[in-house]
Amino acid sequence: MPDPRIRALDVQFDIQREYLREPQKLFPFLFRPYRLRILMVTDSGGSFGRADFGLSAVLDALATPPGPWVTFEVTKAHRRSDPNADINNFRFDSTDLSDFDQIWMFAVERTGSSATVTDSELASISQFMDAGGGVFATGDHEDLGVAMCGRIPRVRSMRMWHWPNPGPNGEPVAPNVDGVDRLDTLSAGGDAGVQFDDQSDDVPQTIIPRMYSVSGWSPYFARSRPHPVLCGPRGVIRKMPDHPHEGHCYEPSDLSATFTFAGFTITEYPSGIAPEVIANSRVSGGRQAGDVKGPLNPGTFGSIGAYDGHRADVGRVVVDSTWHHFFDINLIGVLGSPHPVKSVGFDYSVAGHEAFEDIKSYFRNIAVWIASERAQRAMWQRALWWVRWNHRIAMDLRPPYLDRQVRLDLPELIRVGSEARDALGQIASQCTVLRWIYAYLVEPRVRRPWEEIVPFVDPWWPRPVEAGPREGLNDPLPNVVAALHAEMLADAAMGAAIYGVASSFPVLDEESRNRGEQADLDEIVGESVTGALDELVANVKKNSAALSRLAQILS
Repeated sequence: MPDPRIRALDVQFDIQREYLREPQKLFPFLFRPYRLRILMVTDSGGSFGRADFGLSAVLDALATPPGPWVTFEVTKAHRRSDPNADINNFRFDSTDLSDFDQIWMFAVERTGSSATVTDSELASISQFMDAGGGVFATGDHEDLGVAMCGRIPRVRSMRMWHWPNPGPNGEPVAPNVDGVDRLDTLSAGGDAGVQFDDQSDDVPQTIIPRMYSVSGWSPYFARSRPHPVLCGPRGVIRKMPDHPHEGHCYEPSDLSATFTFAGFTITEYPSGIAPEVIANSRVSGGRQAGDVKGPLNPGTFGSIGAYDGHRADVGRVVVDSTWHHFFDINLIGVLGSPHPVKSVGFDYSVAGHEAFEDIKSYFRNIAVWIASERAQRAMWQRALWWVRWNHRIAMDLRPPYLDRQVRLDLPELIRVGSEARDALGQIASQCTVLRWIYAYLVEPRVRRPWEEIVPFVDPWWPRPVEAGPREGLNDPLPNVVAALHAEMLADAAMGAAIYGVASSFPVLDEESRNRGEQADLDEIVGESVTGALDELVANVKKNSAALSRLAQILS
């Protein structure tokens, strides 16, 4: 039987879920959550109900948002027929895609399918992406999924879809289902040996997230973070469901392709911004002949890829090596299995349950990260309003600063800003919060060239491939910026934003909420943030003089 402690955990989670799904029942003066509209598409083999290849666990995870600042509204579309779908016989050119913020594609059908996307559909998808819409796509080994995804710009070159021959534009051949070079991530469970249905037990694989850091500029600040998609409430997300033959994500070398579909031309990677592999999976060797599929060559491969299209004014994209990271059979067990563990999956043990919660955070992070620029700003403003009224922050704001009788100084800004960032970490990942701070507090609305500074403190700042390593490594500027420390910059800006909102909205009531929802909070806090950056500049000058004196003494 499943560990009885899991039921106790579920009772606690039920209370949290109720709050997250309908936060205004408890706190009526919060901003109404931003409604992220997701179009989820699958085809023959996939389904939206409880099935081995069902998406019921993903849908259940998305029913509980990460915080009271967003809600996920999923429309389920099937390219064939599914009784649980909202739209059957779906085609991308027969639906107004502008009604959605993002498209999730769980593509199963192979080469030659009668449901292969047409040029007209590709034009609709391309227009959606170039207008800022987000896309998530996944298939599996060989050419599973190529019918839907094999020709979609960006998607087609971030993941391998074609088999047994290269794709029409030279796309690489996807990995085989069998053989010593298959991409097998199965982790042995409680049974002897390695069995096929170990993919359905409570033992996940451990992935290797790519870590991003600004430490190359200074040896003193080595803080590194994963990509925001892999940044969870419990820290770095390192667990993923396992499977005996996955697909492969990669980084394309050619960023110059353009495509024309039904009269619409799309540049695949505008401005030379390249996609990245943000996590790798391990293939463990040492299998025995009696293990499922036999011997296996060890290695690693790309399991998750991401493209930050916002830097090029287009939509973001995430791809995954396999839909087995999402299907019920790998999450909540095999239907009808007599095995006590493999019939319930991760919810058999406390350790499995914890891994499952991390995996659910990954699902939600995808939805948040690929959201459009407009949606990002809306989610940020709702999160900022929430943290201004969070009990921890509201009680710690000091009246002289609120009333603007005393000029905000750097220690006070950092004190409040660090507390606010920590509080926001309860309802949004630390990585998401930091990215929002740089995007909406530091980069815009300030009357100095901070855009030259942000690339040296933002660990996820993308660079065109042709630019090579980040410019300025031999320039003193990056080292000075590193001396500021990215955390100090973020905390000062966050503290200023909190005081800016608090000064403009001193009372929590319906009138304030209605006025706040109509306002541009970034505009309201702009003057405060500029003042905070002035304080930071003064601190840099002061420390610079002290450092120069120290250098003279040491010399």
